[in-house]
Amino acid sequence: MIHSVLIFNNEGLPRLVRFYTETLVDKQQLLLKQIHSLLSQRSESHSSFLSTPPILEEYGDVHIIYRHYATLYFVFIVDSNESHLAILDLIQVFVQVLNRCFKDVCELDLVFHWQVLQIALSEMIQGGMVIETSINKIFTAIDAMNQQGGLGTNTDTFFTRWAISR
Repeated sequence: MIHSVLIFNNEGLPRLVRFYTETLVDKQQLLLKQIHSLLSQRSESHSSFLSTPPILEEYGDVHIIYRHYATLYFVFIVDSNESHLAILDLIQVFVQVLNRCFKDVCELDLVFHWQVLQIALSEMIQGGMVIETSINKIFTAIDAMNQQGGLGTNTDTFFTRWAISR
C-alpha cells in the first residue's frame, strides 16, 4: 500500500502532500522535515530507496522511494507489499503526465496549477492503491476535466501551454 505521496522542493517547501493513511498534521510536518533532511544529504550516486526513518517505525516495514528532478523531490512512502521498482516507474509515469500537461513541468506549474497535479494523482492512485498507469488514459481524464471547465480557470498560461503540448 502507498501510505503517502510527497513533492517538495530543494528547500523542503511542500508542493504536494497526500496521505492515504490517517496521520496527524503535526506528524506529517515532522515527517516532511525528516525526509527532506535525509534526502538533501544524499548525493546523486545513492540509490532511490531509503530505509524506515525513526518517525515511521511505528508503521512497521515502511520504505521511502524517491526521484529527484531538477528542484523537486517526488517521494512515495510505501509498505513492503509494494515493489520498489514499480513505484519508481510510477513516479516516472507521474512526471511524464505532468510534463505532457505542462510541457516540461516546473515548480511554478505545480504551485499555480495545483488542480492538475491533484487530478493526475487521483487518476493514478485511490486509497493508497495504484489504479492507473497509462499516461494516455490519465492525460485523457485531465483533458476531459479541462474541457468541462472543472479546473477552475479560463484562459491563462496553463491552457496556452496545454494547447502547445498537445
